[in-house]
Amino acid sequence: MTTVDVSDLPEFYAQAVQAVAETFRRQLAMTNHDSKEGSKPPRELPKWPLGVIGNLTREEIYEDRG
Repeated sequence: MTTVDVSDLPEFYAQAVQAVAETFRRQLAMTNHDSKEGSKPPRELPKWPLGVIGNLTREEIYEDRG
């Protein structure tokens, strides 16, 4: 499909359809670009700067799952 008829829609909705299509194009371009370069290395998660606040065991954290 190359065209979408939005002639019977108010201008606001027609512009929204155009914006969505452009967003999809950008996402596809980014996905294609990323797949060509290979996967990016994983980023390290930020660390809490104030250190350890308390001690919890795995059992205490997940005590409702059991």
